[in-house]
Amino acid sequence: MENSEPSQTSLKTISLFPLPTSVFYPGTVLPLHVFEERYRQMIADAIESGHWIGMVLLQSGYEEDYYGSPEINSIGCAGSLEQWIKHDDGKYDIVLRGQSRFRIVREVGDTPYRQAEVELLTGIHDQPADLSAEWYKQLLGKFHAFTSQLPLDNAQKVEMDAQDCNTLGEVVDRVAYFFDRPLQDRQNFLEELDVIKRCQQVHDLIDFKQRIIRQSALFSKKGLDSRRN
Repeated sequence: MENSEPSQTSLKTISLFPLPTSVFYPGTVLPLHVFEERYRQMIADAIESGHWIGMVLLQSGYEEDYYGSPEINSIGCAGSLEQWIKHDDGKYDIVLRGQSRFRIVREVGDTPYRQAEVELLTGIHDQPADLSAEWYKQLLGKFHAFTSQLPLDNAQKVEMDAQDCNTLGEVVDRVAYFFDRPLQDRQNFLEELDVIKRCQQVHDLIDFKQRIIRQSALFSKKGLDSRRN
């Protein structure tokens, strides 16, 4: 049988930050308030060393062993510290910028916080970002068509800036990150390595959101409250 474990040269050691509600993607940013002592130490060490911090989702039942080593999902997103503020009480406000999906190979180290050797994951069927490509025009055009229908005070009414994206996967991840979805859906999207499949999921998601907007507008014209349906 072929050994499926990645070679040692493909592994990277990162810190792990397990949380019950945080999933993000490469090329996106995640603001966090860090107050636990072990994670304050992790941030201080990351500032000094430049090590990446890997966000991983805690599995259900984590509450029983939260201050130990509860079960976590094996696939997460590693981010670099883009901004940080240390407060007088030792707590931090930080912003992580997503760098790469990863799969945990083994946990290592003896620090108060968890560390792991991870395999960085590369997208399947990815391709360079091309502003003139049809897929780019379709995806961004559909996203802008959706946001143009939103009320002015809606948090999702934003301009999508994908100029700094290098690949189709990065563009797709950035668009997907704007949508508030169930936690498991976000984790499933993170674990999907096929970029074409992720792209189709985002198209389907925008179509679904647009149908909701059209339905709400129709109910509003008839004097009905769509929230009751």
